[in-house]
Amino acid sequence: MTDSSVDPAVSLLPWPARIEIQNETVRLGAGFAFELPAGYEYLVGAAGRAGGQGDFPVRVRVRDAASVLPQLGQDESYTLLVSRDGAELEAATQWGAMHGLTTLVQLQQEGWAPCCRIEDTPRFAWRGLMLDPARHFLSIETLHRVLDGMALMKLNVLHLHLTDDQGFRFESLRYPRLASEQHYSQVELRKLVDKAARRGIRVVPEFDMPGHVTSWLTAYPEWGSRPVAATDRFGVHDGCLNPASEEVYQAVGALLKECVQVFPDVYLHMGGDEVSGRWWREDPGVETLMRREGLADTAAVQAYFNTRVANQLALLGRRLIAWDEVLNGTAPEGCLIQSWRGATARDRALAAGHDCIVSSGYYLDLHYPADVHHAYDPGASSAALLAAEDALLDDPRLAHVADGMRWTSAWREAARGEVKAAVLGAEACLWSELVTDEILDPRLWSRLPAVADRFWSAAEVRDTNSLYRRLENMLDVLDQERVARVTEISDALLLRAGVLEHQLPLVRLLEPVKWYGRLLGEVALKARIEGREMPQARPYKVSTPLDRPVDALLPESLAAREFVAAIEDPQAFTTPLTRWRDIAGGNDWLEELQPSADALGVVFEALLDVFGGADVQAARERVTAVAEPQGEYILAVVIPVLDWLDTQ
Repeated sequence: MTDSSVDPAVSLLPWPARIEIQNETVRLGAGFAFELPAGYEYLVGAAGRAGGQGDFPVRVRVRDAASVLPQLGQDESYTLLVSRDGAELEAATQWGAMHGLTTLVQLQQEGWAPCCRIEDTPRFAWRGLMLDPARHFLSIETLHRVLDGMALMKLNVLHLHLTDDQGFRFESLRYPRLASEQHYSQVELRKLVDKAARRGIRVVPEFDMPGHVTSWLTAYPEWGSRPVAATDRFGVHDGCLNPASEEVYQAVGALLKECVQVFPDVYLHMGGDEVSGRWWREDPGVETLMRREGLADTAAVQAYFNTRVANQLALLGRRLIAWDEVLNGTAPEGCLIQSWRGATARDRALAAGHDCIVSSGYYLDLHYPADVHHAYDPGASSAALLAAEDALLDDPRLAHVADGMRWTSAWREAARGEVKAAVLGAEACLWSELVTDEILDPRLWSRLPAVADRFWSAAEVRDTNSLYRRLENMLDVLDQERVARVTEISDALLLRAGVLEHQLPLVRLLEPVKWYGRLLGEVALKARIEGREMPQARPYKVSTPLDRPVDALLPESLAAREFVAAIEDPQAFTTPLTRWRDIAGGNDWLEELQPSADALGVVFEALLDVFGGADVQAARERVTAVAEPQGEYILAVVIPVLDWLDTQ
């Protein structure tokens, strides 16, 4: 088998650019015996333990020594040959060699590997993950573990959203009051950058400004137009840096100097998203600035601020990244745009001459299924991306939030002019309003492999069954490499939240509601759709404990996929399904789970009736009646059960 089509006999993720699999397997014996160039011994640990010391020879050749630090556009290609005589791995740089070793880790299955030849290179140069330790702090140990997992999936950028209204997580020696109680020291961050570099991963920091700065202004109120109080609520805040104050630019410049001494990457993210502008419209000093500089509106004021920050960065030898809101004015020349507000933001950036990285379609905090993220392609045509967005509105798994998703059509704005820049790649984003250290694993790793596959593999790699098979294999690899124990951690948190052991098989069939359904809540969600969200309170804030069953669930139920497969054999499934029906009908459920248990009982009873020869249409009506969310929970089995009933 040759080319990018996926062979079901092999579970590689991401899927390589070209692979030739021979009709022969080789026994690896006691494991691998590595022959590495001097100075590259660390590659084995960075790519996973790869079976330890053994007797199967793996000869590694690196043609050209790359720089100590990974850079955008580095050569990450490799060629791997596995035969009865051992493995031969050749790469232009150490980063490609590490990717080849990572592939070798995945090839081995219970001490065997297929004889094969792989020629591989990534489709996109920028393959990132954004984490948000500003809302809920993530420990430095967690970030180190994340790097290990990223290396296994061939991701190469860790974007850290270090500041926001709720927290400032960077230790500033020049402005010591800025750092929140929980923060990273500069020493910790330097060590993180060093470990990342040895895995071919660049660390890109984000200091969000001029909005999302309540944490800045509580420490240094003179940087704003008016006093603010510390906040633990989520959503847009009015607080902004004062663009008319020279003291603000001096402070920003000093912070940037500190930042580039810790983070050596050429790119630095300044945020630029969700700037309210209300303060600026009411500030006489800003009004004077607007008259002096000929600034027509607050978008022009933000463009003025952005340009001054970009100029400061340029003097430090760095380049600016910003969220796509900076396109509302005139984005600074050379600014890299991170698009998150739909396909048209990407295209407007490209038409304006700005290179782009794509995050729309890869927001992991929306709890979408893995195949939804995998279907969204950073390099697809405008028409294809808009079609992918529209398809979400017709996806029955997302029907309960379709009205809310239609609200985002307000972001659509056609690009003007031809494409003048390039899509460099993409980033998955995990915002942390509903994420903490202990629930990161189920939230992150359950779908990140699918995104990593899309960022590396050919656009033609699209088979959904293959995706889930390879994803579950990657979860096993993450477990073996002691990076993450997704299902085990989810179960442990469910038990701690009050779920009983015998109830676990049923609770695993539940998922959290999708999109911003949880974060906004029913009242604020309705208000957003009607255009009056801002006065509405949200059900969650920083201080809200995330210790309920809904917080422990996988965003996508893998157990539901097993359930659907089991339906195909009614004779074998009748006994366990009867037991589950009885568990659903028990009186020992947590109050918040009782409606979901009742609904599951309806589904189980309907299936048992059909297994026994009852009317299918009547069963379908009963299942349809429990398709709506039960509070913050949805039954992941309802849609596939309805699909199955339609075939009977």
